Amino acid sequence: MKKLLLLAMTFVMMFSFTACSGGSFLSEKDILDVTTNPEVTITLEYDLDDGDGVREVELVFELFYNKAPSTVANFIKLAKEGYYNGKIIDDAVIENGAGKLSYISGGRYDLDENGEILDDKKNYSIKGEFIANKWDANDLTHEYGSLVMDRDLGPGAAFDTASTRFYITLNESVERNRNYCVFGKIKSSKYSIKKSGEDQVSYPSADSLSEQFRQDMLDVDTETKKVSNADLVLSRAPEHNIVFKSVVVDEKGTDYSKAKVAKA
Repeated sequence: MKKLLLLAMTFVMMFSFTACSGGSFLSEKDILDVTTNPEVTITLEYDLDDGDGVREVELVFELFYNKAPSTVANFIKLAKEGYYNGKIIDDAVIENGAGKLSYISGGRYDLDENGEILDDKKNYSIKGEFIANKWDANDLTHEYGSLVMDRDLGPGAAFDTASTRFYITLNESVERNRNYCVFGKIKSSKYSIKKSGEDQVSYPSADSLSEQFRQDMLDVDTETKKVSNADLVLSRAPEHNIVFKSVVVDEKGTDYSKAKVAKA
């Protein structure tokens, strides 16, 4: 009887350890020693059907691994495997009384050869590395030109629901400070337009989001779009598809294949 009781207690302890360890933040020993932050170049392509031609914008963000190590590691892994290439911007959100567009988000939905939207959801979520979720290392603010992991709306359990979707902020959102994981900031941008049969016209890089791109996004119209392979609708998707042409990471000498991700 004592042996059976001992075995049962051992099983319970093993199960408890596995459950807890699977939902923990990275420990200090699991975080890489990084001295130079990686960067990502996100290239978006879209045509607004206004006769001005196809727009292409390159957005270069610095990624803050030491502030959000699990989030950055997860993002880099997805980018390097090509997961984001071809995904669309699926949400354009106004969240303040001034009526200004707060952010555009994407990183989950694809387009097939017929232009139909497909769901490419990953079946996992990661720990939310922000102050409201008791991760005090991340003091980055939710300001103009931030790169932020999206998650389910709400407190508590919703804090640990980020996976692949992220968003780019176009205006400050004080309400989201400390409540969402900011993991990157804009460094520079380049905006180009190419009309049919003409050479591409490029505008010089800037130390912030391109004003031409930002104005395009502020003027964008949205509509409800059906997701073909899932019982989902995108209620605030841009009317004209905005596609991630490429998402390319410069690891700056660090091998992030060794970086760990804290799953929720």
